[in-house]
Amino acid sequence: MIKRILLLIFIGGFILNMNAQKSASDYSYVVVPELYEFLYEEDQHQLNSLTKFLFNKYGFNAYFPSELPNVKRCDGLQAEVLGKPGFVYTKITVVLRDCYGEEIFRSEEGKSKYKEYKKAYHDALRKAFVSIEELGVNQKEIKIYEDEVESDNEPLVKTEIEVTKVSAVKEIDGNSKNSMILHLPDAKFSNYVREGRSYLLRKTENGYSLYLETEAAETGLALKGMILVDGNTLSYVSEAGDAEVIFHENGDFTLQNSLLKVTYKHID
Repeated sequence: MIKRILLLIFIGGFILNMNAQKSASDYSYVVVPELYEFLYEEDQHQLNSLTKFLFNKYGFNAYFPSELPNVKRCDGLQAEVLGKPGFVYTKITVVLRDCYGEEIFRSEEGKSKYKEYKKAYHDALRKAFVSIEELGVNQKEIKIYEDEVESDNEPLVKTEIEVTKVSAVKEIDGNSKNSMILHLPDAKFSNYVREGRSYLLRKTENGYSLYLETEAAETGLALKGMILVDGNTLSYVSEAGDAEVIFHENGDFTLQNSLLKVTYKHID
């Protein structure tokens, strides 16, 4: 009889604990590191930027640490990306932890057979995010605090938002024969057209976001991908694949890889 009572207490406690566990939607943001332990440089292979892009795509409010406004640490989650490069497979797992370091979610392991590091990491990360997409996360609006207030339980994270200012025309190594000019849009929003469809390019902290204007989307805009600006390197990342980016002097831009080459015409 006593054993049965103890067993019922144990089961009841376990059920209460499971019910009390928060889901990712109960938090208002997720912090993505700017450097992963298995890599050597910040945002190497644009993997950190791709992580942030995918979190935002699947219902999270994602920030790099340098972008966070004044928020309570326990209002958000910390993302951890674990990478295992190998001879046959490159493997990536995404872990979400709360402010106490407790793991609340671990993705399925993403595997890629690509030999090129950037392709392998991007492919494996996208596959790891399949299980995150299935969570159906819809994080609540982030709460920003005017004053810095700290407590033992929920210390405030206080950092300054860094905004990358992108000039309309950027010259690199102008004295060199191989000097390169990036004709980057300076406007917050720029309009484009391709194959009769309208697109919107929005300037962001890390480059640009490309949207398709469509009535099928609730907001009228469907996110198609991101153009990441890293010094004089431009790269386009999207669910359909990655590509190189060329901005032309007339305002148009071209996406190209081994499979396609498409140009978006700028309209005033």
